[in-house]
Amino acid sequence: MPIQSSYGKLAFSEDFLGTGATASIADATAGTRFNDIGLVAISGQTEIDFTVDEPNGVASFSGAGGAADGIALYSAPMRPDRNGTIWTEARFKNASATDFRAFFGFMSTFLQSEPVNPFTLSSTTLTANNSGEAVGFYTDAAATLDDFRFLSSTAGTADLTAAYDYALDGQTVGTLGIRAKATLTADSYYIARVEMDPDGTVRGYFGHESMANTTGLTLVATLKRGTMTATAMYFPVLLLAATSTGDPLAEVDYFRGGGNRHWSA
Repeated sequence: MPIQSSYGKLAFSEDFLGTGATASIADATAGTRFNDIGLVAISGQTEIDFTVDEPNGVASFSGAGGAADGIALYSAPMRPDRNGTIWTEARFKNASATDFRAFFGFMSTFLQSEPVNPFTLSSTTLTANNSGEAVGFYTDAAATLDDFRFLSSTAGTADLTAAYDYALDGQTVGTLGIRAKATLTADSYYIARVEMDPDGTVRGYFGHESMANTTGLTLVATLKRGTMTATAMYFPVLLLAATSTGDPLAEVDYFRGGGNRHWSA
């Protein structure tokens, strides 16, 4: 029986309340530590600044003006069967609704030198990229129908036949995932939350002012156990990037997550 302490929770919570000077995050580096999270530039050098024209503590990120430029925020991996229920939540926005792609959730493979976006979408064609096992919300303004969608994948293959206990308004996973039914809006905050239980069950919640429910987060989907491997290690990840070369400003209000400490060796 391992020795235990009352310090039994894992938690990270970055609220960006500590403002500072603009800093550059170089491309193809192994991540820049920022308190309990890491920052990785995607595709090109990214600048971090701190927004002072609105409250709550907000970090802003601008790329180098290239397609797919952006930022990935991440924290240490957790294992559902040992740390579950694991969870992560973020509030973020983008200056453009037409030059924007994002992913938020858990990834079992996270390349700190050049993170892989698990899902990109062009028109109605989904491309699943190899990020190990991944689950969460994604959006891509290159899609015919703009929205955030909940989806999982394994080794670069989207789980389009995965079983769900619940999907918003009775949707099926289809070929693109389960819609949150939010309207992509420039400079408007989205909130996303993903939870994974010790048995691998996953729940995805989403919130935006354009959704039917504006008084809290809406449960969008519950992915049945069996699709995600409960013994895998998962990084909580928020990935914000551009689809084109307009270099829209991405802003993050907070990025949080946690689970339960595993005391055995």
